[in-house]
Amino acid sequence: MTNPFLPSIQGLFDILRLPPVREIHQDHLSQDERGYSGAEVRRISVTCADGSLQSAILKCTPLEERLAMETLTRQNRRHTPAAFSANTLDPGPEWMAQEDLGPVRAPVCPTPQWMRSAAAALAQIHFDNLQKGDSLPWLPRADGAYWRRLLTQLTVDHFAAKIEQSPAFAREFGPYLSPLRARAEQFERDMTALWRESDSLTLTHGDLQTADGDHIRNCGGRPRIIDFGFCRYAPFYIDLASYFTLAEAESYHAALTALGFPLKKADFRERLRAAAPYAGFVYLFPALMQWGDGPTEQTGRRLLQLLKII
Repeated sequence: MTNPFLPSIQGLFDILRLPPVREIHQDHLSQDERGYSGAEVRRISVTCADGSLQSAILKCTPLEERLAMETLTRQNRRHTPAAFSANTLDPGPEWMAQEDLGPVRAPVCPTPQWMRSAAAALAQIHFDNLQKGDSLPWLPRADGAYWRRLLTQLTVDHFAAKIEQSPAFAREFGPYLSPLRARAEQFERDMTALWRESDSLTLTHGDLQTADGDHIRNCGGRPRIIDFGFCRYAPFYIDLASYFTLAEAESYHAALTALGFPLKKADFRERLRAAAPYAGFVYLFPALMQWGDGPTEQTGRRLLQLLKII
């Protein structure tokens, strides 16, 4: 019986110009390498037809991530791991083979040089897909309806419900509800305006978190961006808001301008400031769910961090 993983792994090896696959076996994968999204991830050791040993990462992903990785692999695989899936039609989770970047290392040191490199990699990805929504119909849209749902149903409403349900939560976080609601309303207006403006719409990662995270991996000094499971057709500013400071984001502006996208620095800064609360709102709902498992010092500190961002 043919191994169900074989077509995707062989497709990946064809892209990487590696010898044909002869045998595959499951290999070790640490918890950090598996990530915390809940997606099933495996490392596969591969014996090639010429006897050489290789490896690949298998990830069970929804269609939009498989298509995003296919697009990025086709465009320019210097900034993301090469990827291939034998199934790019069915909407449900299916296996995708990815280039193995090796074990997770210590978080990168966000030196000025590293931040410039990361900014240049992001700028290239964004530029390659800028204002190409018609050719990316499968990519979820971060339009007004998306922001309304995120900010109302998944943040403010759950925050208010938690206050009603938990006296301990109400004592600690009740005073934040009114300013949170006002900030959410303003953020929805700002992000909807960016959607309608459309100039900055592109394929975004959407989950870069902070510079000491692991979604931009240091591969021999070169940034490689992984895990596009939260990809959206959205303003590119959301990929900058939590990873770069305003000063560091100047490198992104310079890189994007050098690629041929005219954008006044003052306009860039204004829109980046408008997008600044993004990470706070996106990660607030998971933090509220963690509180639901029982408040701890860590969950309380996380909520305060997110509220500070907002």
